Amino acid sequence: MEIELTAEQRAFRESCGKLAAHLASRWHRGRGPHDVGPSAPDEASWSRVAEAGWLAMRLREENGGAEAGAVDMMILAEQLGHHAVASPVLGTVIAAEQLQSWGAPSGLLEEIAEGTRRLAPALTPDLTGFADATRSLAWDAAGAEFAVVPAAGTAYALGEPVPFADQTRAVRPLGEPVRTLTELTAPDGETAARTSAFALSLLVADLLGTMQAALDAALDHARTRVQFGSPVGAFQAVQQLLADSHVLTEASRSACWYAAWAVDALPGEEALRAARVAKAYASRSAVEVCENVIQVFGGIGMTWEAPAHIWLRRAHAARAAFGDEHHHEAVIAATEFSGS
Repeated sequence: MEIELTAEQRAFRESCGKLAAHLASRWHRGRGPHDVGPSAPDEASWSRVAEAGWLAMRLREENGGAEAGAVDMMILAEQLGHHAVASPVLGTVIAAEQLQSWGAPSGLLEEIAEGTRRLAPALTPDLTGFADATRSLAWDAAGAEFAVVPAAGTAYALGEPVPFADQTRAVRPLGEPVRTLTELTAPDGETAARTSAFALSLLVADLLGTMQAALDAALDHARTRVQFGSPVGAFQAVQQLLADSHVLTEASRSACWYAAWAVDALPGEEALRAARVAKAYASRSAVEVCENVIQVFGGIGMTWEAPAHIWLRRAHAARAAFGDEHHHEAVIAATEFSGS
């Protein structure tokens, strides 16, 4: 069975990569060891994101969107991860998807699609899933105006970012309520499962892009860095690290593509299971790949001049967001192997 992207999807991947690289270069420019952290994207960068249609892709047509499939969103998320983009695109897209599933008014969703309203998803304090109470954290919330807890029907202001491993994303506590959304109605189980599967598929794609970028950089370093008169890639220990990382990355890609396809093609619970399996595998694999890359780079991998530590931090944080491998493996075990 052959699985591949269409010509249109490959072209979309290329265009996403170009804009993602531009956004990343704007964030990294002029930043030093005491000035590396998530910050609100400037108006020019956010306008480029909105003009590219990224914020509107997944929304339904009546909400100002293009009704893009989850596979297309996966392509976008992978490029954002590959270039370690600091603009909170994924947070906004996931928040909009959740609000749409709860029947948020089209006016609010249209504002999100146009880039004039910035939201972040509210997650539980341990970041394992969507929050259903006010005691929660807004994830990927740099520059967000507020976060919505649909179960409470309320939008909350956001506090200052809390310490977080990822230097490209902000996590902010919820503050005072600023808006009530009485129109929100809890989705049925099918829709809720599909929404969670969609969010997980984007995190898997982000992890995939992160580990692929790290591996690409390590391969280039191994070819060009010379020690003892030979490229470091000529040494078997380095070759084994890179080979293992390649296997983990490609296996994660297979899981990622299947999970994204399942969001729109399978019943909600089946799609959620596929997403849980992919998130569990990619969470563990991304951290291992990025740690291997640090080893390939050697001491320079932990310096501010090398991006290897930024990929490792992003992998650790994305591993935790929406649940790590331990969380999802426990859920799968409880639902499928409980003996009941």
